[in-house]
Amino acid sequence: MSHLTRRNFLKLGGAALLSTALRGFNFQDTGFMPPPIVYHGSRNQHAIALTYDDCYHADVLEQLNEMVTPYPDFHFTFFAVGDAITNCELADPGIWRRLYNRGHEIGYHTMQHIDTNLMSTQAMLADFDQWNNVLHQALGFLPEIHFAKSPFNDVSPSFEQLCSERGLVDTRYSIGYEGQTVDDGLYAAARTQNGDIVQMHTYQDPAKGRQDVAISALVIPYLAGIGFSLVTMTKLYGDLLREQNSSNGCEVGTGASLTRTCVE
Repeated sequence: MSHLTRRNFLKLGGAALLSTALRGFNFQDTGFMPPPIVYHGSRNQHAIALTYDDCYHADVLEQLNEMVTPYPDFHFTFFAVGDAITNCELADPGIWRRLYNRGHEIGYHTMQHIDTNLMSTQAMLADFDQWNNVLHQALGFLPEIHFAKSPFNDVSPSFEQLCSERGLVDTRYSIGYEGQTVDDGLYAAARTQNGDIVQMHTYQDPAKGRQDVAISALVIPYLAGIGFSLVTMTKLYGDLLREQNSSNGCEVGTGASLTRTCVE
């Protein structure tokens, strides 16, 4: 899908309403329509998306899954590197099915965590297709993938083209809980706002200043204690679309779908 009609663009999430337009690139006269870009969800809903990038460590994934056992409605979004999907599945067969069946979401983060500025559009498309195949092998089926996150949070023309052609929402973040100490993470969590997309990773190496697991173990009950819900990107973004669309002449009551059809 190299060109998006107005209706398809609105179905992809009303990027003109929901996100900052892509800056720094001149796509004029190319027929390219920038994809939706999301930095945060609704500031009116007491919910956040706690996301984890890379996902190289199967034991950490299992620990995170266990951390939300007391909170059945809490879910994460894992922006997993393709090589990490394969390696974690080899280390702990069935790990991805368990995460998916628990209600967690999986998003695209490239096959090998390569700077997307170094990749052509065709290379990006091939990379996404390879990543899809790896996820398919790990799960035994292929779920719909709605969200993509670029390594290093780079904005590159090839990554935006990929998102546009594959119907993906380019995902950013509004806060991170990572720091040199656990206290750094708790201090960041105390500044959480409604709708935040939280960036985390799956590392635990205090000697290198990585305390992701220890921070997660403390911030999850903290967030629960102050009334936040931890939701998938699909839930966070879907609620944002409903809020925006209902105030801009679009249909409401369309369930959990990411697509909304606006009145012509």
